[in-house]
Parts: sequence; C-alpha cells; structure tokens
Amino acid sequence: MDNIIQIDAIRIARNKQRKCTCKVRKYTIDKVNREVTCDCGVVHDPFEALLELATYYERINEQHKALNEQRQQWLREKPHSVLFKSLEQHYRRGQMFPYCPNCEQPFDFRDIKGWVNAEFFKKLLFKMADESTTGREKG
Repeated sequence: MDNIIQIDAIRIARNKQRKCTCKVRKYTIDKVNREVTCDCGVVHDPFEALLELATYYERINEQHKALNEQRQQWLREKPHSVLFKSLEQHYRRGQMFPYCPNCEQPFDFRDIKGWVNAEFFKKLLFKMADESTTGREKG
C-alpha cells in the first residue's frame, strides 16, 4: 500500500451548472482575476459578455428612454395631480375603496354628494381649533 499516490490538486465539480440560464444577465467584472461573472456564478468569456451587451443595447436604451419620459412627466405634474392619479389607479382596478378620515369607514367615490370651497373649509377648521383651545366661542 505504500505505492499509492494521491492527487489533491484536481477536483471535479459535478453539480456545477454548465451554462448560464439567466434570462437577463447581470455581470460583475473582477479586475484582479480579469473575469466576467454572472450573478448566478458562471464565469463568462469577456468578449461574449461584451457582444451580448452590444446586441441588447436597444433594450437598455429603451429602459433609459422610459425612465427619462417618466421623470419628465413627474416634473410636469403638480403634487395634487399625483395624489389624484394614485387614487384613480386604485379605484380603477376596482379592488380598493378609500376610507373616510373622520368615521374611518370605506366609501365609494360615487357616494360623494358634493364639494366645498377649500378656503372656506380651512377657515372653518381654524376657527373650530381656535375655539377648542380657548374654550369659548368667538362672535
């Protein structure tokens, strides 16, 4: 048994993936080892990674274009418009109803009976808050 030679320098990775199966690859560049690795752990040839990025440049450009259009739209909108658009999206899906801030019961927008002038309402609230802090009504 003294004539047996063991070689520990070589190991076989039997369970390692042979190819990258990622639909959208995200590369990590290792400058020290000069390797390009996918998020799944598979090492790619740098030329192949560069070729894939060049092939799918349109997808990347479309993402940038869509993000820029969304940014431009947000710059054009006013803050209250964003609030109402969010309410509309939830309501349009038909899955969500708003809650009344006073009674905390859900209601349908179709149940709204009317509107009130915002300045009048704010003055009324201010007057009511002032009366509650002083404990008396002003005439």
